[in-house]
This record gives sequence, structure tokens and C-alpha cells, in this order.
Amino acid sequence: MTGGKGVDRVCMAGGTVSTFEEAVKALKPGGRIGNVNYLGSGEFVTIPRVEWGAGMGHKVISGGLMPGGRLRMEKLGSLVSCGRLDVSPLSTHVFHGWDHIDEALQLMRAKPADLIKPVVILD
Repeated sequence: MTGGKGVDRVCMAGGTVSTFEEAVKALKPGGRIGNVNYLGSGEFVTIPRVEWGAGMGHKVISGGLMPGGRLRMEKLGSLVSCGRLDVSPLSTHVFHGWDHIDEALQLMRAKPADLIKPVVILD
């Protein structure tokens, strides 16, 4: 898709250790990976040596879970509500109501191939 140039940025919000490896491969020199995903199995996350530029490709990998808290969640909610943050490209499964929270959590656990992120709208 980039004609072999690679992408500027990768945001990892789901996937596995192999997804992480693919993110490194897709990144162009000087690019950045932001990982907010819990890579939950195995002992190691491998970084493909050649695609990483053998450590000289200036590829930056940042990671950590998003800090929670009421203020941050209210700010994110207001950004979505007022249309300044469009989460629809990441929302592959949308549910309405409290009754579907368990279903959304089970999807996250099962990680089907068509899942990016489930969203539960509390209306």
C-alpha cells in the first residue's frame, strides 16, 4: 500500500506477538509504534532484526497501558460526543446497553479475526 516505503506510525491496540512483529515490518525508518495492547502470552516479544534496521533504523517503540481515571475518561468521552474524535474506524462490533458488556468482553478474549475493538454504547 505504501509502495515499499513503509508507514510513519503504527498504533497497536490489539493483536498478538506476531501482530507486533508485523507492525515493526510495516514501519518505515524513523517511524514510531505506539503500543497500548497487552501482549499476553509467551515469554518474549521478538523484533525482526532486518526490518528494525538492525537497531539503526531509528524506529521508536513506545508502550504502556492508557492511564485510567475519571477525568481522562470524561475528556475522551466528550471528544467522541462532540465529533472531534472518530472511533468508528476502530469499532468493528458495536453493542447498545449494559446487557452486552459481557459479550464485548468475551469477544476481546476470543480475538476473532474480524475484531479490532468492540464498543458498548450505554444509551
